[in-house]
Amino acid sequence: MDDQRTVKVRKNRCAHECSSTRRKKKVKNATKHWICEKVKDFLTDDATLKAKALQKKIKECYKVHIHYKRVYMGRILALNQLYGDLGRSFDNLYRLKAQIETCSPGSIVNIDHYTINGKIRFRRMFFALKPCLDGFLNGCRPYLAVDSTFLTGRFKGRLATPAVDGHNWLYPVCFGVFDSKTNDNWIWFMNRVRRAIGCPRGLAIHSDAGQAVMSGIGEVFPEAEKRECMFHLVNNFKKQHRGKVFDYHLWAAAYSCNPYLFEKHWHAMEKEKLAATNYLRQFHTRLWTRSQFSPFCKVDYVTNNLASV
Repeated sequence: MDDQRTVKVRKNRCAHECSSTRRKKKVKNATKHWICEKVKDFLTDDATLKAKALQKKIKECYKVHIHYKRVYMGRILALNQLYGDLGRSFDNLYRLKAQIETCSPGSIVNIDHYTINGKIRFRRMFFALKPCLDGFLNGCRPYLAVDSTFLTGRFKGRLATPAVDGHNWLYPVCFGVFDSKTNDNWIWFMNRVRRAIGCPRGLAIHSDAGQAVMSGIGEVFPEAEKRECMFHLVNNFKKQHRGKVFDYHLWAAAYSCNPYLFEKHWHAMEKEKLAATNYLRQFHTRLWTRSQFSPFCKVDYVTNNLASV
C-alpha cells in the first residue's frame, strides 16, 4: 500500500477453513437472544408475524437456517420486550378494572379467579362499558347475538357477545373471556349480562344449538325469545337427512315471513320424508323461521353470523 507498511491481499488461492465456508445448515451460535435482536424490527412493523415467517426472513437476510423452536423462543422474547410479558399481564387485570371504573363510571368489570398453592390464577372475566350499555338500552333493538370465538394468541380461550344497532351494524354490548364453553361458564356469563342490561321488553337472543349456551340462556333469560342459528341447524340436519328437497325447502322455510309460506315448504319436506320433520320437531325446538319471530324485536336475521365476526 502507499504507506509502505500495509499489505492488501486481493486474492487468496490457498484453501482455507474459516467459519464462513464450514458453516452448517443449522447454526448453534444463533441463540434466542440473537434472534430476538434480529426480529424486533420485523415485529415492530407487524406483531402478528409467526415463527415460520420469521424463520424465512432470517434465512433471507443472514443466509442461515435456524431451527423453528429456537426462532419461536426468540420471537416470544422479542414480543415480551416490545409489548410486555403476556404471562405477567394477568397481574394487571385488577389495575385495568380500577382504571375502567375510574375513567368510565358505571362500567362493569367482573374478574373471577381461583387459588392454587396460595397463588391466584385467572379463570374468567366479564366487562361492559357504560356508554355501550346506555347505547344498547336507549338506541338499539332488543336483540342479542350470543356466541363465542377462539382467542388465537398464546393463551387460548373464548370471547363473546354483540348486538345490532339501528344501521344493522355490529354493536358491542358486553364481552366475556373464559376458557371453554361449559354450562357453568355460560350461566356465569349470562347472569352478568342480565345484571348489566336487565331483560328489555321483547328481548330476542340468538345462539347456536350448543347445549351449554342453550342452558345458560334458558336458565337466566326464561322470558326472552330464543332463536336458533339456521346455519348450525342446517349443518346438524344434513348429518341425518339429505336431498334436493331439503336443500331448497329448508332454507325457504326459514326465510318465510308468514305462516302460509312456511307451511307450504314444511309440508313439502314432510311429504318427502316424515322422519326429517320429526327430527326438527324433536331436536330443534327453538325459533328458526321468520314466520314465528316476534314482530316487536324487528330483527329478522335467521343466522347468528353477527356474533361470529
